Formats: sequence, C-alpha cells, structure tokens
Amino acid sequence: MSIHAADQVTARRLHAITGLDSAGYVAIWPDLASDDSGQTKNSVVDAAHPGMSPREFAYVLRQLADRFDEKADTEGERPFDADALAKANVHNAQAGR
Repeated sequence: MSIHAADQVTARRLHAITGLDSAGYVAIWPDLASDDSGQTKNSVVDAAHPGMSPREFAYVLRQLADRFDEKADTEGERPFDADALAKANVHNAQAGR
C-alpha cells in the first residue's frame, strides 16, 4: 500500500482543467486500493481528447514523449533503464516492500 494513503477513506484526488479550448489531458495517479508493486499496471488513468480519436490522441502523446526525451538529453539526463527498474521492482516485491 502506498505510504501516501494510509487512510484509504480520506485519500482524495482533485483534478481540474481550465479553459474550454484544451486539446486534451491525461491524469495518472497510483491506485490507492492496491500495492505499489505494479505502478504502470495498477494506476488510475483519466484522459479526455475532444475532437480526436483515441489513436490520434495516442500519436500526440508519443510526440510529447519524444519532446520530454529531447529535453532530458539536452539537460544531460542519463537514459532510462527499464530493465534495471523491472529488476528493482522484483527485488522490492520479494523483500516485501
């Protein structure tokens, strides 16, 4: 269980999008009813994309991800090692964390 939500009843999320001309949004947060062992699997995702198909919105998100990667490269951030993270998640799960 998340350390951020010791009391499941009082844990709340507020999400507001301002402006009527938003192209779309994505909000992601941990599922407070599950443990943290599968953060990408056990996440709550809310998204809206008025005027776009789901496939078009997915394309926009990929383009945005590329921009984040370019910024990280510019700032000298090391590449993300998904394999190392997966191994750490397994190790933590085995250790009961």
